[in-house]
Amino acid sequence: MRTTVKAVGMRLANGLGALTALGLSLWALETLPLANAKAKAKAKANTIAASQSPQPSRMNALLNRVRTIHGDGMPLRSYNRYVGAHHKLLGMYWRQVASDRIAKLPMVTLMGRRGRFSGCGRVRAINAYCPESNEIILSTKGMKRTQRFSDANHNLLALTVLAHEWGHHVNNYAGRGGYSKREEDAADWRAGRYLAWLMQNDAIGVKEFTDAANLFFSIGDFHFDSPHNNPKARYEAFIAGVAEEVDEGLMVGDWVMDTPETFSRVIKSKGNRKDGVAGPKKVIAKVYRFEIERAGQVAGNVFNAVMGVVECGTGSSGSCANALQKQGKAKPDGWYRLRTMEINCEKGNFDIENDGIRRQALKGDRKKQAVVIAQRACSTGEES
Repeated sequence: MRTTVKAVGMRLANGLGALTALGLSLWALETLPLANAKAKAKAKANTIAASQSPQPSRMNALLNRVRTIHGDGMPLRSYNRYVGAHHKLLGMYWRQVASDRIAKLPMVTLMGRRGRFSGCGRVRAINAYCPESNEIILSTKGMKRTQRFSDANHNLLALTVLAHEWGHHVNNYAGRGGYSKREEDAADWRAGRYLAWLMQNDAIGVKEFTDAANLFFSIGDFHFDSPHNNPKARYEAFIAGVAEEVDEGLMVGDWVMDTPETFSRVIKSKGNRKDGVAGPKKVIAKVYRFEIERAGQVAGNVFNAVMGVVECGTGSSGSCANALQKQGKAKPDGWYRLRTMEINCEKGNFDIENDGIRRQALKGDRKKQAVVIAQRACSTGEES
């Protein structure tokens, strides 16, 4: 019988600085299911599932654990607890919360870098999901981080990869939504939904969310042999997931989500309007905006870590291993940047500091953020 193992082969680009190796094994996590024979047998039989009604107290306890770790600065010593909490929360979200939830979604066995799949040709693939045995191998050891991730840490990288791999698991049982022929985009779409839910529940802030979105954008490539879509398409899938989960206007701390890909915080209002409308003459805001810089494309093999699922038409371990070694060719640089925006409420125009673009009309903002901020702040004088 032909065995099909879905391919992913997700890779993280080499960057300017090396990410410190963790050397931690998730096998030892008390919060995660052990990969023993009993757990594997249950996973294979699809009999382990959270079919009971939602448990808000347990969910809230896990969310509070995540919030506490973020409040402490996410130190390295919290890695096991952080990953364990999100592994359980992902199960709760996809079984009990999501609009397309599956009450009897099989449990996932989570293993560390020394793990080996019991299915999928028994390959050892770091940061990958095996649909035959419902297993994920996760490790951030050896991952490189680019300049745009200078403030990111091991916990956030692990969260991003784990959310993506859980996306593959849900795709395996619930389908790919609007991405029927694009497994990677569908996994990113589901990851975007989960991170938006975390943001809605104050479990991650805007900085953590934007770092995660940056990571999603940088892992695609344009090489025709790659099982991934190009980075921009994958980012758009991630943002589509965000838009599906939360509404524009969401308050995240003192930030407002103006659109699914922009955030703002008004910091100052200046003067008074003289055009007959009550409100400030100018509004100054800090904004997060996603920007694409294609001039910095890097040719050659720029990926050194695999994240995803393997596609093996024959099901042999050799084919799986070969699929895991594919590398991409090029990527565009794109990331969220924190900028300062000045809006002239009287003249109806705006300017973003140091973006290289001259002042323009509010409606000229392709991201539509300037109009949203003006509607909110030019008549009320909103100020943080």
